[in-house]
Amino acid sequence: MSNTAPSPGVLSPSHVALLQMVYGAQTSQVIYVAAKIGIADSLKDGPRNVAEMAAISSVDRSTLRRVLRFLVTRGICTESPRDQFALTELGQLLRSDHADSVRHRAIFNAEVLLPLWTELLHTVMSGDSGARRVFGMSLYEHLTKHPEIGALFDRTMAAGARYRHGPAIAAYDFSSFGTIVDVGGGNGKLLISLLQTYPEPRGIVFDLPLAAERARQNIEAAGLGDRCIAIGGNAFEGVPEGGNAYMLSNFLIDVDDEGACTILKHCCKVMADDAKLLLVEWVIPTADETSDSYKFWDTASMDLIMLSIGGSRGGRVRTAEEFRALLESAGFVLKRLIPTSAAIRVIEATPATGGSVKETTC
Repeated sequence: MSNTAPSPGVLSPSHVALLQMVYGAQTSQVIYVAAKIGIADSLKDGPRNVAEMAAISSVDRSTLRRVLRFLVTRGICTESPRDQFALTELGQLLRSDHADSVRHRAIFNAEVLLPLWTELLHTVMSGDSGARRVFGMSLYEHLTKHPEIGALFDRTMAAGARYRHGPAIAAYDFSSFGTIVDVGGGNGKLLISLLQTYPEPRGIVFDLPLAAERARQNIEAAGLGDRCIAIGGNAFEGVPEGGNAYMLSNFLIDVDDEGACTILKHCCKVMADDAKLLLVEWVIPTADETSDSYKFWDTASMDLIMLSIGGSRGGRVRTAEEFRALLESAGFVLKRLIPTSAAIRVIEATPATGGSVKETTC
């Protein structure tokens, strides 16, 4: 480390980097405003002047210009003469119609998660759920009670799912399975993508009745009704029989160890000895593991989101050893942790031999 002091009045690169982190909430809020009023959509066909954009967005011209100039500092827009602004390659990602759009994520983070993050200190000190403190109920009860927020949540998750589904499907060979049961499969998009990639397996999406109905509609729309069905039920009470593989994607992250063990034991109970359990989950890297900076950030960020939602007694991102212990407590043996091009991994496990192991307690 250099001991050379910076010149008086000159900020060091470290000082600048930390200041920008400290002002990160300001940046995310400005991006939220841009997403909410559709700035990127108004610029998708090319540069516009501020007066035109203000009319399209129904906002004040002078205040819009100030927002746009801040977006220029973050590399989202460029400014040219005649009061015109245009999108950069980065800014294109805020368009609603972009394949990799983060518009819904920017809105969801600001409107739903930010209030939870403002309670992070209380959550860290007390272990209490930020969601229950802010909403007076769990996040998922809040999403159900307010359908418009639930719809925003669904759009946000759908936009991000392609960064988990595609890498998981590419990293693991699913072709040998006769029937894959997606436990907690939500709207069925992961299993649909998997069956579209692999023509051999059949599929069952298993989730709560409302989610299962959405999955059924998506299965029919995808033309997979002859290979896939959706079943409503509760994984805390049991799971369907007949699968050669039982897949849980980003499900256990939202459940504490006791609940996760219960779900896994239900899977183990109905599985043949040669069946596979596949967890598609984030895994916290330990100090002795090298980690890609984006993957590590994404994983640690997700872990803090789960902390804010559920508090210390809610779900979390687990380490490999924590997954190993959890699986063993439910009657499984961890076989492989398979990296993907994304931050998530595919965790492969099999039932332990011997019925006594399957009867272990959580």
